[in-house]
Amino acid sequence: MKSPIESIRNFCMIQLEVLKDKELKLNKEMKDCKIQKEFLTQFVVDLGDINQLEAEIIKNLFIPQGKSKNEK
Repeated sequence: MKSPIESIRNFCMIQLEVLKDKELKLNKEMKDCKIQKEFLTQFVVDLGDINQLEAEIIKNLFIPQGKSKNEK
């Protein structure tokens, strides 16, 4: 029979592995989103005739949430 400490250690190791997998998946999704955002932004720019408001919106798309414009 395993000791309580050994059981807790095993549980923690399993949870760490689960978190590692989630982190890898989220990183991949973030990269995919960035690629799509860059493509769509360039597509809008290529369409031309962008007004000032649209230009500001596009610029703000590249500032990660939770960060100010100065932190980029």
